[in-house]
Amino acid sequence: MSPRKYVPFIIGALLFAALMLIQFSGHTNPARVDKPDGKTTVQSAPGEHVIDQTSDIHVSVSLPSDQFRLLVGLNRNFMMKYPHIQVQLANEETEDRAYALWTEQSQQGTASDVMLLDNGFVIPFAVEGFLKPADSIMTGDMLSDQMMGLLDPLRWNGYLWGVPKDVNPYVVVWNGDLLTQAGLKEPPTDWAAYQTAAAKVMEWNAETSIVNWSAGDLYQQLVWLGTFQTDQSDHINLRKISEKQADQLKWFQAVERNVSRIRMQATGELNEALLGNKLLAAILPWDAFEKLSEKVRGKLVVDRNHILFPWLNGRSYVISSNSKVEEEAMLWIREMTDSNNQQVIYEQSGQLPARASLYASNSSIQSGQLRIPPAWWLKRLNAKQPDDQLAFPEPQWPVRWQQRERQWQLFSQQPLQIDAYINALTASE
Repeated sequence: MSPRKYVPFIIGALLFAALMLIQFSGHTNPARVDKPDGKTTVQSAPGEHVIDQTSDIHVSVSLPSDQFRLLVGLNRNFMMKYPHIQVQLANEETEDRAYALWTEQSQQGTASDVMLLDNGFVIPFAVEGFLKPADSIMTGDMLSDQMMGLLDPLRWNGYLWGVPKDVNPYVVVWNGDLLTQAGLKEPPTDWAAYQTAAAKVMEWNAETSIVNWSAGDLYQQLVWLGTFQTDQSDHINLRKISEKQADQLKWFQAVERNVSRIRMQATGELNEALLGNKLLAAILPWDAFEKLSEKVRGKLVVDRNHILFPWLNGRSYVISSNSKVEEEAMLWIREMTDSNNQQVIYEQSGQLPARASLYASNSSIQSGQLRIPPAWWLKRLNAKQPDDQLAFPEPQWPVRWQQRERQWQLFSQQPLQIDAYINALTASE
């Protein structure tokens, strides 16, 4: 056969081989990554490192339904940004049940990779061996943007055990009009001065309340009693009730008719009482203060000299000691606590952000933002926490907190039962 007759066969074979090579290279492209749903693919940029394995992380929180919906949305954005990480969220709205569940799971080695703990629970969990240190998350700009007053309560044994998410400190606010009528230019700084002012207010109007207590709010009680005392260690460590604290509580039993019981969520009632000069003082979390009308806030004096335990009513993300996806968990926490997400949370929930840059008036992130947290909070939250305002590192602190809170819930209803409350505390010591 003439060699010329082989030419078509040779050309055909070469074309077939080229087609096969193109097909094969399309399936082995290292820049092509399958999404977890198996239906679509994404193309990475040349030279970009591609992760070809899906990781699952589990996150447990205890949030009100509106805040949980916000977290679901932020988490959805995270999974779109990092399609190789799938995050399952679980929410237990009741804090007591959440603590009991997470404690049991941690003891059994089945806890979620990430938990959102009340700040007061972080060190007790760390002491029990339930957590991994979080220091490796705090690097560069993220570390420099933190506030020391929120990090101090999360440090133990040379390590940092949580990453602050937000904080909602309680403040004591005073009715400026009633202070003036009582002859005071500033809030009273000691118990005797307060009793004198309260007596004058009650003398002028027997229907005016000298303080508002929301039933069962233990943090509110600690801040109020601590406002008129110098040593706070007895308060925060919940060891026992001192004679001075007992005497102050018993005095309120004697003037119970002038202690109002407006719920913290009843903004309208608080507005009406303060605007009508029917209430001398209130102890409010910051988000509740911001919900008051502008006219009411304008007449209130916030006692900035007695911002006690500001870290206590805050929350931090922690990593479980049994987590097998620590790097993915750290990435998720870093994203959830970045400045943009904290700004979104503050605007929608009123929880003060944990990032210092959001309090600076010249922050670039604040261009066009709806709400800016007051700059004076930066000084308060960035200050080192006094030793007597930090709880001892012991596992039983959350248990004592919950026990005392249940007792206060029981005995602070109407009518007040202060003697029974004090007896219950004494019996449990």
